[in-house]
Amino acid sequence: MSKTGNSLAGIVSQVGTADVTAIRQFLFSNPSQPLVATGSGGCESSGDFLALLYGARGGMAQAVTPYTFNSFSDNALRTAKIVLISKGGHNNDIIAATRRALEVNPAGTASINFSDSDRNEALKLFRKAGAPNAFVPSVHGTHDGFVSVGTSIAYFALLTKVFQPGVDLGKYMEAPEKPFTFCLNDGTTLAPSEFGKIRSYVLLHGSWGRPVASNLEGKMVESGLAPAIVCDYRNHCHGRFIWESNHLDETAVVMFISPRERDIAERTRKYLPASTKLVLIETAEDAPEASLDLLVRATEFFRAACDATGVNPVSPSNPGRIDKRVPISIPFVAEMRKNGPLTL
Repeated sequence: MSKTGNSLAGIVSQVGTADVTAIRQFLFSNPSQPLVATGSGGCESSGDFLALLYGARGGMAQAVTPYTFNSFSDNALRTAKIVLISKGGHNNDIIAATRRALEVNPAGTASINFSDSDRNEALKLFRKAGAPNAFVPSVHGTHDGFVSVGTSIAYFALLTKVFQPGVDLGKYMEAPEKPFTFCLNDGTTLAPSEFGKIRSYVLLHGSWGRPVASNLEGKMVESGLAPAIVCDYRNHCHGRFIWESNHLDETAVVMFISPRERDIAERTRKYLPASTKLVLIETAEDAPEASLDLLVRATEFFRAACDATGVNPVSPSNPGRIDKRVPISIPFVAEMRKNGPLTL
């Protein structure tokens, strides 16, 4: 079984038994009300997935980082549903966003955490405000290192369960036997060791692949594996293919493909040179679980690329000697209070 698969069963089985009734009720009420989802680090792409799902049900939604969240006016936040996503609820970013959201819109603010320990400062703020929508599904043992893997899978599985009632999460208890295809554009199969020659990636997405591409970009950069360019298939056609043209020997194009993208993926391949290196990550699903399926497969690809290049995502190398403990503690809260939201 793959490295990802070693933890998949435990994570997915816990999500499978979690009660999501209250979360679904909050998200499905007043579907025309706009939604703002915010999370940082490994939870940022989970907010993006939530925004995608909310939009698919006919609502307007935007996913932002906690820093960007501060730029919204009080009036904008009062008219929206706000969802704060954080595994433990104790980093400075999510605490600041939670405090402001509860000040301006306590009834319309919800949080989704996986821990109700004493370290969860965001949860304490909900309790102090008497705000009812602090959700803590019982999901433990995600075993994240420096790069978030298990937490992302847990959130994607949870949101899939919320928006696709009756989904068979059992299909994702272990990684697929062939999670991705690594080849040249002419169909020549490439060995995983060839990942060691790749210096950059272009991540192409359409619908269900959008939050997965964002998640993979974060994994690649945070592990020091490689820089990654994220764009949809159409924006690639508007000029972003020039990167591959200038760096063809050391760039790979990752294509996220659901049934909705099969045609445009094939059309894209027709204008790429035969020697273009491709990573094809495909799902047969066309429903919320498609994103979960793509995420599991993309995580297997990420693991294979790390193995081929000697990258340790649990504790990535840091030759620049930047203290990994310091950046997250930069006191940006004072700056936000000084500047306040954007106004015209």
